[in-house]
Amino acid sequence: MKRSIIIKVLSGLLNILTCLIGTLVVLSFQDWFGSNDIYPLLFWTIPLSTGLVVSGKNILTLFRTQNRILRLLLIILTAILIPFAFVYLVSMFLGSWINAFSLPIFHLWIVGTFVQLLFLDLFLLKIIKKIKPIKTLLKIVILPITIILTIIGMHMISFLNAYLTRPEPETFLIPDNYAGKIRIVYGEECGVNPLIENGRRVLQIPNSGLLIIKPKFKAGIIDHEYYFVDSNGNRTIANRNNGYEDQSRGVQLSGSGSIGGAMPDGSSSSESPLAIHFTDFYVHSGSSNEFTNKEYTAQEKRIDSLTRASVKDYRKKQKAQ
Repeated sequence: MKRSIIIKVLSGLLNILTCLIGTLVVLSFQDWFGSNDIYPLLFWTIPLSTGLVVSGKNILTLFRTQNRILRLLLIILTAILIPFAFVYLVSMFLGSWINAFSLPIFHLWIVGTFVQLLFLDLFLLKIIKKIKPIKTLLKIVILPITIILTIIGMHMISFLNAYLTRPEPETFLIPDNYAGKIRIVYGEECGVNPLIENGRRVLQIPNSGLLIIKPKFKAGIIDHEYYFVDSNGNRTIANRNNGYEDQSRGVQLSGSGSIGGAMPDGSSSSESPLAIHFTDFYVHSGSSNEFTNKEYTAQEKRIDSLTRASVKDYRKKQKAQ
């Protein structure tokens, strides 16, 4: 019994390891473009491998035959069908975001599933003395249930981890007459060290819309408060806009990003120590025609240019100290 459990667990780990090795091979051919997809891929591979840990043996017992070639073909067919169904299941959770993967996840899961099933076939079925058809079918039926429960469990753990490691609460003080893009650059040694007010980091946005601070960027569940501040220092709570369609007077979180830095091989990457990491916001004026596409593009270029120039200047000051 113990040996059977060990073999099953090892098969699941082998699936994950196979996908990881396959991912590294693919990334090496892509000049490591898409390396940020490694964690999401492994995150979704775990439910698949766990489901096969529970039901893989029982799936294999359905087509026990002495013909090794036929058996291998059946394993290959199963290794294609299960990831095919799994991709559709994952798309139910991710929606169109599943297309954001820069890795061939379907093909990687096929290879991983094949290796796991082949491992089970070689080392587990030999120690099975008696097959119980009804019990076998029931364990096959619980394959999707196991996968779904594993996905739910992992999301709960991920949410708990995100909550426990959430970034510091932040309060944004925005000039009352400001409209357009705001950018917060994180992790610059010569940047501003924001004041703490009632346990919250206070970010005083300058009229340029660009604020460079010393604390490093930290992902997680955010706690933001936005205020418009007039010339007398009076604060007015700013509405939170949910999208560009909502152009009422307020603030919209655009998202985090980076400007790649130089790498030793001459390329540019967000993983470079010289990369610039930031979070963008958009302050809507409340006007129905606040910006044309041309004006919006010009503002994007302005904030990018200002970011590069300002960070370069900050880093020169840091070296001079």
